[in-house]
Order: sequence, then C-alpha cells, then structure tokens
Amino acid sequence: MSPRSAGLARKMGYTNVKVYVDGEPMWRHEGYYTVNTADFVKTGNVVIIDLRFPDMVSKGHIPRAVNIPAEKLKDAEEGFPSQNAPIIFYSDNLKDIENAVKTVRGWGYKRATVFLGGGAAWTAKGYKLQIGPAATEIRYTRKLEPGEISIPDFEKALKTDIIHIIDVRSPEEYAGGHFHGAINVSLDDLPLKLSEIPSGKFIIVHCKTGVRGEMAYSLLKDRGFAVKYLRAACVCTPDGKYEIWEE
Repeated sequence: MSPRSAGLARKMGYTNVKVYVDGEPMWRHEGYYTVNTADFVKTGNVVIIDLRFPDMVSKGHIPRAVNIPAEKLKDAEEGFPSQNAPIIFYSDNLKDIENAVKTVRGWGYKRATVFLGGGAAWTAKGYKLQIGPAATEIRYTRKLEPGEISIPDFEKALKTDIIHIIDVRSPEEYAGGHFHGAINVSLDDLPLKLSEIPSGKFIIVHCKTGVRGEMAYSLLKDRGFAVKYLRAACVCTPDGKYEIWEE
C-alpha cells in the first residue's frame, strides 16, 4: 500500500495499515514479478512479447506483440532494446512466462513483467485479437509519461534557482543525503503543507524510486501547481554526491 492510500485507509477507520515505501523497484529486486492489466498492456509504452509458437500466434495475438517463442528466447538478447525498456511477456504456459522473466532479468532487464490469461483475458476485457503473423523484431522508443521529467533535465534543474526541488521522502531518508537545494516535505505531510510551497515557482518532486514522487505530482497538479516529477531511482550521500538511473 502507498503512503497516500494508507492515509486514506486510516481515515476510513482501519488501524492495522502497513506501507511498502520501496515499491515496485524493490519488489523486482527481490526476484518477484508484477502482473499488468489489459488496459495497461493496450495503452502503455511497452514491449509486448508473445512466447507461443508462430502457428498459435497467427490464430490471434495481442496487437503490437512481438513473437519470440519461449524456446528461442535465450538466443534473442541482441534483438532487445535498452535495458530500461518495460517488457511484458504473455503465453498460454505460465512456466514459460516465469522462465522468460528470469532470463531477461539475467540480462539486466529489471522492468520485465507479465500479462496473465493471454488471449482469453484480452478478449474478456472486450479487446480484439489481431489475426495473422506477429512482428518478430522489437522496435521500442522510450516516451516520458505525462508530468515526468527526464534525468538530464532534472540535473539541469538542480543548477538553477528558478525551479523548486521538493524531496518527498521521509525526514530520516532526507537526513541521510539529499540533492543540493532540495527541501524536504514528506508525502505524508504534503497535504498539510501546501501553503508553504511557493506557487510562483515551477516545482519538481522526487523520492527514492519515483513512486512517491508520482503521487506527490498528482496531488500538487490537482491543486494547481506547475509541477513535474522524476521517475527514476536515485541515491544521495551526505556530502552532496548523487547517482540517478532509470529503473
């Protein structure tokens, strides 16, 4: 549960509420995979890979899917895009899906996820399958999500006083190291401190992985602030040094 959702749950009367602040990046780091909805598969800027045999794929596959049979995946690494690309596997065989995730994560693809249920789940949602052979080569171009700022532009923002950087991590995380000039307003405290945020400056919010940053972005945007968020992993040391990378 996210910090924001946890706060809402407490207001509803729930007392045993837990927050997993490390979010999806740490979940993936521990070796687990996440499951996507049909809506996300349909609209997301993702790479969709159908692991079935070509004859099955031709009978009906998810639009935009690339066909790489499970048995040939281990030899397909050279045809994959940047390791930051979000990869979604699907098939009629769960074991093939799980093995595929393990294979590409071994290549460095941390954002490998799955779509369960295959064509049946897709059509159950009301979407149509595409008939005929699927593409066999991956073509992917990274696109920023609405409100997202690129890493290079974020680093430029750190060097100017025109932009207000807000670190929405906890005070303890902030004390352990933060970007020079960034102020700390934790996500939990943000709704109560909106009056302290200058409305005359452009704002960029960030956290440790982008999860809390995106929630803070949504809150501030709804309140009329000019804001973007950093969707990336970052580590800051007490002496001001930092590292940022896409998850």
